Amino acid sequence: MLGIAVQPPPQTRPGVALYPPVAARISSETSVYEELSHIWAVATLLRYSGEILDDQLGGRVADSAHPLPESTQSGSSDASAQTERAYFYFPDLVIHEPGRYRVRISLMQMDYSCDEAPEGIARIREYVDSRSITVEERSDTSSRPSSRERAFLRILKNDGQPIPLAP
Repeated sequence: MLGIAVQPPPQTRPGVALYPPVAARISSETSVYEELSHIWAVATLLRYSGEILDDQLGGRVADSAHPLPESTQSGSSDASAQTERAYFYFPDLVIHEPGRYRVRISLMQMDYSCDEAPEGIARIREYVDSRSITVEERSDTSSRPSSRERAFLRILKNDGQPIPLAP
């Protein structure tokens, strides 16, 4: 199951990299390690009305899957709890125009079963939308990640990912 591990800020200014940086994660009751080389995630910008805005989100908008340590659990202590298996990281997303938006993270997978396209077809397996982001010239960009988001960012940092400082 795809989910947002670190939400973008509720407000920002045009042209400023989103902080906290967006991260998504895959949770599953079973190992997905063998699938990781065939999946990736893409970030797209949605107008608040739901319209997809192609090419209006700056920064690194695609990422391959990064496996997470087996000990990384989502918050539940239930025996059937899903384990966080992999993550996708978008450290420098930028929205250039004022407005109200959401970031959609789409989990992509190659499908080689189509005879008409032996080189494969990229399919969207699932997607998840972030909370709303208001982009205004005079917006405050000092949003702090939640304690759970900070813990997830520490995992990314320990995995060698660059974590930007708050603006």
